[in-house]
Amino acid sequence: MLVDKSHSKKDIVTLFKKHGVIIDDKLSKGNIIKDIDFYMKDFKFNNNINNETELKDYLKNISPKQRPNTQIKNQIMFKAKKIIKWGKNDYIFDGATYSNSEDPYNDIMSIYMWGDLPSVRRACRMYNNSIFCKNHINPVITAEVEEELNNNKFIKQQIMYRLTIRRATEENPILVTFD
Repeated sequence: MLVDKSHSKKDIVTLFKKHGVIIDDKLSKGNIIKDIDFYMKDFKFNNNINNETELKDYLKNISPKQRPNTQIKNQIMFKAKKIIKWGKNDYIFDGATYSNSEDPYNDIMSIYMWGDLPSVRRACRMYNNSIFCKNHINPVITAEVEEELNNNKFIKQQIMYRLTIRRATEENPILVTFD
């Protein structure tokens, strides 16, 4: 079976691991692809991948995981940092960052599809909060990153309160701490 080369070894191993098939990490990508039909027999399907045909289509097509090369990533990060700086400076057009309202819009439109990068998500938030926002821009985020963000959000919502009160003595006055 053919597997698109945009799928990394780690992507293939984690996909099969999520669906109940353990693949040895020490095998090379070529060996994994050679034995992929063997691994597909034990694959447990779910709502995302309903049958073997969908799994084959997923592996034949380009990986949905976004991976820019270093040159493109540097350009993306520069534009994101520029938008973030513009937002931190109260959206002022000073000529150093931006000189008109078209420039930030063009920059955000060129980077929003790389939403897996935290700086791009922050730049989109900053742009959407500006008064010069033409359209609300949502960054494109893959399902894996979105699941990780939701898990982190859930963890941050759980707060444990603690109060410690100790009796006062002359050498040790009252101490009240809130953590």
